[in-house]
Amino acid sequence: MLRKIRIALALLCFAGITLLFVGIGHDWWGWLPKLQMMPATLRLIAGAALGNILVVLGILLITLLLGRIYCSVLCPLGVFQDLVLWFRRTLARRFKPLRKRFKFNKERKVLRYASLGVFIACIIAGVQFIVALLEPYSAYGRMITSIVGKGPAPVIITAAITAIVVIICSALWGRAWCNTICPVGTLLGTISRWSIMGIRVDEDKCIKCGSCAKQCKASCLDSETRTVDRSRCVDCFDCIDSCKVKAISFGPVKANGSPAPSKGRRAFIGSTALLVSAAASGPVARAQVKKLDGGLAEVLPKEPLERNPRLVPPGSEGYKAFYNSCTACQLCVTACPNGVLRPSTDLEHLLQPQMGYEKGFCRPECTACSEVCPAGAIQKVTRDQKTLIRIGTAVVNPSLCFAAQGKETCGNCAHHCPTGAISMMEIDGSLRPVVAEEQCIGCGKCEYLCPSRPVSAITVKGLEIHINK
Repeated sequence: MLRKIRIALALLCFAGITLLFVGIGHDWWGWLPKLQMMPATLRLIAGAALGNILVVLGILLITLLLGRIYCSVLCPLGVFQDLVLWFRRTLARRFKPLRKRFKFNKERKVLRYASLGVFIACIIAGVQFIVALLEPYSAYGRMITSIVGKGPAPVIITAAITAIVVIICSALWGRAWCNTICPVGTLLGTISRWSIMGIRVDEDKCIKCGSCAKQCKASCLDSETRTVDRSRCVDCFDCIDSCKVKAISFGPVKANGSPAPSKGRRAFIGSTALLVSAAASGPVARAQVKKLDGGLAEVLPKEPLERNPRLVPPGSEGYKAFYNSCTACQLCVTACPNGVLRPSTDLEHLLQPQMGYEKGFCRPECTACSEVCPAGAIQKVTRDQKTLIRIGTAVVNPSLCFAAQGKETCGNCAHHCPTGAISMMEIDGSLRPVVAEEQCIGCGKCEYLCPSRPVSAITVKGLEIHINK
């Protein structure tokens, strides 16, 4: 019964998160990403409210009580591995070579904690590419967005390599990825060593047949010694259903025999500081339908620009704050209704989102990205708040401007500026746009609607630190 309940909950969470990356269900289950471990951790590090702290304590208590139930229910990459294993077992009914059985293996502590150490060091040093590469939720998000055709070649290639490695690991060794490479698995595994509840073996009933160890996808159950490595057990409950003599159950367990070595205790203390939480959030606002404004020229795709500093979404506070917290999960890219956000292709911020106004502009009334960000890289803002946040400043290039060159009496940018920051003034005998920087919020409407091709005559330069007017 426990196994069936776990599978039902896991499939519901997995389906919900998958649909979010496709762009479906932000209004109904948009809160699911807030329950993901590392995005919630980064949100906490960025400055959590009292509610976030309470949630962190709740997640910690659940882990200490039940063990790594998170890895089998809420983690989409973990559930994905279970699906791969189920598929392999299904095929094994017809193809004997696929009938591989698992066996107990000792914990690979050096590799496990080295991976966690590198991950923590990258968070501290701000090397977000490695963080995004190892973080399970973001890795799964890139896999799904790549399948639906969203993202440039580097994102698709990275997602494909990740998918291939994870599929091979899960098909051959079960949860080896979770218990060796995944930093979230190691974090929770360190805590679950002291969990109150867990898998237990009744020595009076056990006949040492080994069927439980053969089904254990985490390779953590030793049928010879009748012990379970609780740091690697993901509470899938497969062993309970496989035991014919009902010697295995889930309930209160005894503490580990001898005190944990100092190395384990240090890992526990360090991981507690990075423990993740689920941030409560209300329903996500519906993404606004993309609108096209009129202009003097047909609106066509423009040439992407190299902006220095880059533009980052309202609510992210600034360039550094955004990229230090973003896990490159691609959820904001999927949610953006105007095509403004897209994954970066440069090495410094590979896979992380960047803004561009070639396909649309950041509509002042749209708050979609701030509603869905699970890591706190984009803080939630209201429509009224967004209109008062300056993320960049429009700059005019007279050599490209039709009006400044006397070719056309354009004024398109001034006519459509939502804040009235642009006005047409007579300079050197011709009307040309002039920008009042203190009024410009950097929405990019002027750049997007400028008829100059392939580069707009008016472009937006990002601000390193956003200004609230």
